[in-house]
Amino acid sequence: MLYNYGSSIIMVFLALYGVWALCKDVWHGYLIARCQSPVRRSMLVILRNVEQQVEYMVRYLARQMEEENYWCDLVMVDYGSDDITSLVLDRLSVEFPILKVVHMEMEARPVIEGLSFCQGEVIHILDFVNRLSVEDFDGAAQLCIGK
Repeated sequence: MLYNYGSSIIMVFLALYGVWALCKDVWHGYLIARCQSPVRRSMLVILRNVEQQVEYMVRYLARQMEEENYWCDLVMVDYGSDDITSLVLDRLSVEFPILKVVHMEMEARPVIEGLSFCQGEVIHILDFVNRLSVEDFDGAAQLCIGK
């Protein structure tokens, strides 16, 4: 009688362990599937009066996005430029379909209003008007792209 009772306890514990292991494997499979799905990204770039560097910025970001091969849209907000930055951006938007150009006046709030044009789940903001200098572009872009 003692042998049967002990073996039944062991059988119950083994069954509970099997259910726990099965649930753990299913949960890990679910999490891995969720983590491997590509994240949609948006890059919101705020700039003003950078006619010399804007073409390099756009081409660099577009090239990096093509190499990384993930979904991303690029929103460039021209915030009250009084040079030809807006013309260069409009020309590049024809060449690169991922590029959206938004022109805003100086009275606008570029980050808040520019967010409505972003379609990604994760939004990277590069603010060259208030936060960054144009010389910081390479480092900031590499941080956003993930290299």
